[in-house]
Amino acid sequence: MNCKNCGNIITGDFCGNCGQKSKSQRINFSYLVGEIPNSIFQLNRGFFYTVKELLFRPGHTIREFLLGKRVQHYKPIGFLLLTTTIYVVTYYFLEKETFFYDMIGGMMEGAEAKDNPIDSSYLDFLHKYQIYLPLVILPLFSFSTYLAFSKSKYNYFEHLVINIYITGQQMLIYLLLGFLFYVNNFLIMTPLLIGFTYNVWTFNQVFNEKKLLTKVGLILLSYLIFIVLVTLIGVIIAIYYIKIK
Repeated sequence: MNCKNCGNIITGDFCGNCGQKSKSQRINFSYLVGEIPNSIFQLNRGFFYTVKELLFRPGHTIREFLLGKRVQHYKPIGFLLLTTTIYVVTYYFLEKETFFYDMIGGMMEGAEAKDNPIDSSYLDFLHKYQIYLPLVILPLFSFSTYLAFSKSKYNYFEHLVINIYITGQQMLIYLLLGFLFYVNNFLIMTPLLIGFTYNVWTFNQVFNEKKLLTKVGLILLSYLIFIVLVTLIGVIIAIYYIKIK
């Protein structure tokens, strides 16, 4: 058997050259649950290597990870937790509001100007817990990409890993771009556009066996499904809010 990481011939449970396991478990629910203790209590090697790979060849890197080439990469949940922490702590010590905080704050001002109590209350909740927003929507968006790319070989949890890595890297992108664009700047939406472009670029590389136009269509379908799901959830929350009032 050849090592999935370095190609060296393996005779035991681990590669004698790089340390990769001879058998790489396919990513599923039990894999992600088993990863959580390591993500919280251990600092695995490979963080800067993973950042570099996700910067220059994101989709190829993630596809290789899904196929079993994992020994050099920072684990997905740990990567997301660390990049999110770096994002929050950096802004905290610099006494600067995060990009998401500023963006939702601007939306709140618009809702208050229109005297819409439902939108204002809903946005106030998002404003208060804005740092958790990417973490909350990850499972939902991953479900959307899973449905759109349903004919691909990847299961839901593998789609979750794809989007976890993308979101983790986007945190670093937003961290850098947040110093360039502010609420009163007409380019405030630029970080989101760059984040969206990075998302499309990554999916284009992950699903390298499909034609470009097909991939673009499926990516747009993913966002459409996601918008529909979020809208339905928003309607349910609005109805619940009206009833308790």
